[in-house]
Amino acid sequence: MRLFQIKEDDLAALECVLPQFLEVSYPHLTPRLRVQWRRVQEIIRDVRWNYGPPGEVEVIPANGGGE
Repeated sequence: MRLFQIKEDDLAALECVLPQFLEVSYPHLTPRLRVQWRRVQEIIRDVRWNYGPPGEVEVIPANGGGE
C-alpha cells in the first residue's frame, strides 16, 4: 500500500471548502452523488483522525486533574 501525505493547512482547507461546495450543490444532487459526497466526507474525516474512530481518542486534561 502506498501512503500519501496531506499537509495540515491543505487538510484544513479541504475541510472548509468541501462543505461549502456541498451546500451550494446539494439541492441538485442525485441520490448517487449524495452517497459519493458522504464517502468524500468519510475519507477526509479518516485522514484527520489517522484512520481511527474519534471514539478511541484519549482525553488528557491540561491541568492533570480528573474530568
